[in-house]
Amino acid sequence: MILHIGGASAGTVLVTVLAIFFLIFAMSFAIGPIPEGKRRLSRAWVRAWVRASAPRMLIAGIFAALLFTGSALSGGSQSDAEIAALCERPLAPLTGNAVTEPRLSVAISSMNDIAAAARNGDTSRVQTLWFTTDAHNVSHDIDASIRLEKPSLAGDLCESVIKLENEMAGDQRSDVIETQATNLAGYMEEARDVLSFATSSPIPGALGACANAIGAVTLDPLTAERLQAAADDMHEVGELAESGDVEQAAQVFAGDAHNITHDIDLPLRNSDASLAVSLCESVVLLEVQMGGARDVTIIAREAEAAAGILEEAGRALGILQ
Repeated sequence: MILHIGGASAGTVLVTVLAIFFLIFAMSFAIGPIPEGKRRLSRAWVRAWVRASAPRMLIAGIFAALLFTGSALSGGSQSDAEIAALCERPLAPLTGNAVTEPRLSVAISSMNDIAAAARNGDTSRVQTLWFTTDAHNVSHDIDASIRLEKPSLAGDLCESVIKLENEMAGDQRSDVIETQATNLAGYMEEARDVLSFATSSPIPGALGACANAIGAVTLDPLTAERLQAAADDMHEVGELAESGDVEQAAQVFAGDAHNITHDIDLPLRNSDASLAVSLCESVVLLEVQMGGARDVTIIAREAEAAAGILEEAGRALGILQ
């Protein structure tokens, strides 16, 4: 059932179930008691095994056939309601790379190529494009940023992504692949208009890793409660460092206070690049200190700076008042 819900085809489910039943029966008789006076794997032993297993194998076959029929009738994928429920949260990013305008443009072109290949019935090219281009990655990586700006668009994109993934893992019907790939290309086009890419290129003068967006580390939404709690935790990190309790400061920093500085980076870059870089640079300094020298002066200073920047970032993004 898990295979089927995950998008496997009815045939895959059938073969898997039969294989599992066969292995269970084989193990039960291979390691089970031996009939008295008979050698294991002897002709008499094999005949006894077949006689004993035949009724059970028949029952397993009937069960697998019923499962196959049910899987075939249900289409081998989640219902629209199940997909909509999954898309209430952002898709998990597949890479830590920022979605820049050039990267998005390539992904749109690749999605259109997938649609064209499906329309022409070229299954081999569809698979090649799906597994070798960046289009699939971008469809995941861009979700969190779109969701902050236009939740309805993020939901539509998410649903098409899951439907296309299910189809690629299942029956690979050309008409379904064409429809969903075309939809995704359109949603990505719309995303290009929704998002500002003025800060998508490396920012001159930014500290090392902060020249580009840093990847999100959770899928948690950027809510006012979460952002304020993270800012409060950063204040606590600074206070603990000033008091000399570096171990406790490190523990508090390792929670959502740290996570949200990564999760908010890309949306903030698209709104206020300099603010995003300032937050990133403070976090990088904190990460270096927590993993090395642990200079309490630097930790206290950068934690307080990060707390203030988080609150300012919340206001810049319209999350905090």
